[in-house]
Amino acid sequence: MLQHKENLELALELSQEIVRLAQEKAWPEMEQLDQQRLQLLKAFFSAGDFNSHDRMVEESIQSILDLNDRALAICAEARDFVMEDGRKVRLGREAIAAYQKQSFD
Repeated sequence: MLQHKENLELALELSQEIVRLAQEKAWPEMEQLDQQRLQLLKAFFSAGDFNSHDRMVEESIQSILDLNDRALAICAEARDFVMEDGRKVRLGREAIAAYQKQSFD
């Protein structure tokens, strides 16, 4: 039982680190920690001998969920920024192509 709570605590610590890495846009490192966290959570939930009504367990799981939502929001914002940059580059490329076509006509 103690090992399961330690897995959950470590998963919570990894979740906090994942948010920090997302803020820094350290995607490869974030992905590695996410895989580690996934393994810990799988081990925790597959054991089945934890008390889901234990206040510490409930709070830890809720914190992990909240941190995960924050990390996802940061990733979505970064994705939207990259997509907007891509759109601007594409429009710039189209403008240059149109200008070049006009210049050669």
